[in-house]
Amino acid sequence: MLSIFVIGLMMIIFEVQLAMDKFKPALMMMSTVAIIGAYYWLSGDDPERFKPLIAMQASTKESLFALIAFMAFMWMIVEILNERNVFAAMNHALMNRGLGARGLFWVMGLLCALLSPFISSLTTTMIFGKSISNVSADSRYTHLVLCNTIISSNSGVWFIGTSTSLMVILADKVTMTDLLMLFPAAVFGWFLSALVLDMFYLKKLDTDALLKPNTTAEGLKPGGLSLALVCASAIVGAVVLNMVLHVDIEFALGSGLGLVVMYIWALRRRCGIEINLDIQLQKVEWATLMYYIGIITGMAALNHVGWLSYVRQLFETLEPTWVNFILGLISSCIDNNLLEAAAIMANPNIGVEQWMLNAMMVGIGGSLTVVGSSAGVMAMSIDKSYTFATHLRFLPAVLVNFLGSFGLWYLQFEVLHWV
Repeated sequence: MLSIFVIGLMMIIFEVQLAMDKFKPALMMMSTVAIIGAYYWLSGDDPERFKPLIAMQASTKESLFALIAFMAFMWMIVEILNERNVFAAMNHALMNRGLGARGLFWVMGLLCALLSPFISSLTTTMIFGKSISNVSADSRYTHLVLCNTIISSNSGVWFIGTSTSLMVILADKVTMTDLLMLFPAAVFGWFLSALVLDMFYLKKLDTDALLKPNTTAEGLKPGGLSLALVCASAIVGAVVLNMVLHVDIEFALGSGLGLVVMYIWALRRRCGIEINLDIQLQKVEWATLMYYIGIITGMAALNHVGWLSYVRQLFETLEPTWVNFILGLISSCIDNNLLEAAAIMANPNIGVEQWMLNAMMVGIGGSLTVVGSSAGVMAMSIDKSYTFATHLRFLPAVLVNFLGSFGLWYLQFEVLHWV
């Protein structure tokens, strides 16, 4: 059983080299559940012997529903906004501000840091990565901004937009209010890395020749602005329902999406504006959702037979702060979602502040290499010249982000005791 999981893990790590989408080996990991079932079947005649397996599967299905439902609802909202050219119009407005190469670098990074907690690091990298690829006249500048985009997108661990923060919320390890306390550390780390990129990389380039002149883009489609306001209200309303009325976030966001689609119906009836929701449904990243189903089920199987008890022992043997620091480093080469699932399934006896650190370090640790996070993989798909080696050229800036965020968290919670 462990061999199946290790083979699947190696295939996920080398997905780029193998030209294989990582959801395929992740789904292969689900076969570990069948192996457990076969073991119980061969272990005797007691009709009760399957009960532990049945209980494990029921618990896993509950966790999966919350995660998959939330991600599908959020992706649907993002795709609806994308169909109305909301993000394209936002990018075009930035270009027309005359910010210049340096201004664009900072504004895009800041927007990624502020938007990724709500619309996911993958989405912000896709939006701003494609934008900079369209307007950049120099591959060195494109690479620089892509690195900044990856770091700032992964810094969105202070709310529900990144998978690591979402997973600890859905596992009831922390609340949204708890995660908001990560805002200073997460954004501070990105700011330090952006300073390093600006001072030691961007200043070496001729900023007057980095952008293409007269770039054009599609404008906002009819109903786009009002729909953006409705979607924003739906997301904010979902957060309020969760924090005030204790409605689970996936149900709260599903309610918000219901309001959005009803507004789309009203736009068609009153204004003749047609938005084909069937097309937007097809754009949801179902491969990513299947990936989560596979790795979480596989982790549940490993936990069922006791393998994750070693992770729990690690937290009990060493200082939890440094275990989380090490997990952050490991997430540079092992998918951060898989690591977060392992930590949650192991269920170590640690405090809220340590679960916050765990979500942050595993989340931002994925920036250390380009294959460590979905944001990095997205950047490589946008610009084929942005490779593993290209990202390593910016390692000083990425390390500053990692250490800076950790340092400020340590000051907040270990020195000042904010919790």
